[in-house]
Amino acid sequence: MNDKWQRMTLRSHPMEQAAAVSRRQRKKDRTRQDLIDAATRLFASQGFDGTTTDDIAEAADVSQRTFFRHFPSKEAVLYGDMDDLLERFRDNLELRPADEPLLVSVRESILALAVDYEDQRKLRLLQARLAASSPSVSAYSRAVVQQAWERELGESLARRLGVDPVEDPRPEIIAAAAMSALRHSIRRWARSRGREELPALVAQSLDAVFELAATSGALV
Repeated sequence: MNDKWQRMTLRSHPMEQAAAVSRRQRKKDRTRQDLIDAATRLFASQGFDGTTTDDIAEAADVSQRTFFRHFPSKEAVLYGDMDDLLERFRDNLELRPADEPLLVSVRESILALAVDYEDQRKLRLLQARLAASSPSVSAYSRAVVQQAWERELGESLARRLGVDPVEDPRPEIIAAAAMSALRHSIRRWARSRGREELPALVAQSLDAVFELAATSGALV
């Protein structure tokens, strides 16, 4: 009877239901972050190939089944915060002034992304080092992470230009060129072990790309 009364009470109080959902989400978010933190520590100390999903789950004090509820692979947990970073990148793009020159918007949005990388320098340098040394990490970075950045940027540019990206090649071309500049800068930053400043490297690479485009009249 008491359990039945509690269930009826919960159903009759939407705020309590919302609070319960919020608690569950916070617990889920904490578990996800614990897995990311554990994986980062293990990858740094014993290498990517030397770390198993079971090692990560044990270090985070959860089951391997829980690990796979949050991440499909070791590569995914290495880049576990990329969805949040992508959302900030999307917001940066959308908040640029509507009357701002298109390439200025692209440059400033990617520079903001570079600042985010600097703020998480230890993790980003680890990601870059593992992408350079592990074929599976490199493949995941290109096929999943970098493709997501290019797609996000290309879709935003198509909206700004008011064009169909299937018919008009400019959004895809600009996005690919900008992200190539970012990748080049990150590789150089990683080779310097973070001694060079990533935003400065990104600005230099983007300026080189856009200056070349301006001289040819290829981009807007």
